[in-house]
Amino acid sequence: MATDFREKEQEFLDSLGPDTGRDLAAWMATIVQSGLTDRNAIIDFLRRQGFLFSRASWLERIHHNGGRPIYAGEPSPVIDRARLRRPRGHATTPQPREHETPRNTHAATQPPAGSLAPATAVATSTIASANSPETRIALDLVLAEAKAYRPLAQYVLREISAAVPTLIATPAAGYVALSHHALVAVLAISARELRLGLVSPNTTPPPPFGPARFPKSFAPVPAAITHAAVLDDARQVTPELIAAVKAAAGRPA
Repeated sequence: MATDFREKEQEFLDSLGPDTGRDLAAWMATIVQSGLTDRNAIIDFLRRQGFLFSRASWLERIHHNGGRPIYAGEPSPVIDRARLRRPRGHATTPQPREHETPRNTHAATQPPAGSLAPATAVATSTIASANSPETRIALDLVLAEAKAYRPLAQYVLREISAAVPTLIATPAAGYVALSHHALVAVLAISARELRLGLVSPNTTPPPPFGPARFPKSFAPVPAAITHAAVLDDARQVTPELIAAVKAAAGRPA
C-alpha cells in the first residue's frame, strides 16, 4: 500500500493530543504565544518541547500556512511502502549464503534501470541543511528508518556531496538515490546497516564493494545497481570508497 504525505500528516495530527496533551489548535496557540517568527527558531523551540525534527518542521509549516494542514485536499508525493522485501545478502561476500540471492536474479521485480520512485529531489550539498521544508520532511522520513545509523547516513551523504557536488539526491522508499543525468548510486537504509550501491557495469570498484546484494530488510533498489558496500562505521567512509563513487559519476551518461 502506498503511503502519501497527506496520510502521514493526518496520522501525525491525530496523534498530537494523545502523545503531547495538546491538539493542533493548542500547539498553534503555543507558537504564537512564544513570540517567535523566524522559521528555524520556531523549529528549535518545538524540538525543545520534545518533537523530532521532522514533526517540529511539520508544525512550523502548518503555522506558516495559517494553522491549516499542508496536504489536506491536495495531491502529495507518494512513497511506495509496498515493495519492501528483497532476498538477504551481503555486499562483500563473493558467493551468496543460503539466505542470499544475487541482485540480478530479481530484476523482473525491480524498477526499470535508472528509474527513481516519485519524491522530492534536492542537491546533495543541501542535505545537511536543506532550506525546503518539503525536502526536510521527505529526507527525514527516509533517514529515520536508519535509526541509530542515521548520523552515519548523513555523514556518507555529506562526504559524497563534497566530492561530487553535481549529484542530485532523491529520497525514495527505503533509500536515497544519487544521480547526475543518470543514476549513479543509492544509499540503502535499514536499522541494522547501510549499503552504498553503485552503477558500475564496466568496472569493478575496489573493496569494500562487491556484487550488489541486499537483505530482505531493505527496500528494492533500482535494477541498474551493480555493486554494493556494507557500511556500519564511519571509518569505512574512506577516500577509496568516495573515489569509487566519483568514478561511477564520471561514466558517460
